[in-house]
Amino acid sequence: MMVYYNVLRRTSINVKKKQLMLIWSFKRKHHDGGSLAKYKARLCCNGSQEHWGVNYYETYAPVVSWPAVRTIMIISKLHNLHTSTIYFVLAYPQADVKTSVYLLSPA
Repeated sequence: MMVYYNVLRRTSINVKKKQLMLIWSFKRKHHDGGSLAKYKARLCCNGSQEHWGVNYYETYAPVVSWPAVRTIMIISKLHNLHTSTIYFVLAYPQADVKTSVYLLSPA
């Protein structure tokens, strides 16, 4: 996996290319007692500006219903099958991007 970033001047980007706006997301984290623990900031891409076929070509959201999980657990218990769990951490930020993405930094 090769990851690289290029920083371009706004004037050098083709006007036909859509620039996705970046937004800052700020949060305050608190202790159980209500006192301030820390500040957190995250730079996010405004996904509402993306269009299928232009900025992305496929989507996937791992979704499961609780009745389906319960049914699978009951079947595994009845047939003495072994079950295990999988935990995905940061699946989307680490995904390979096959197209160029132009991000407009906040002022």
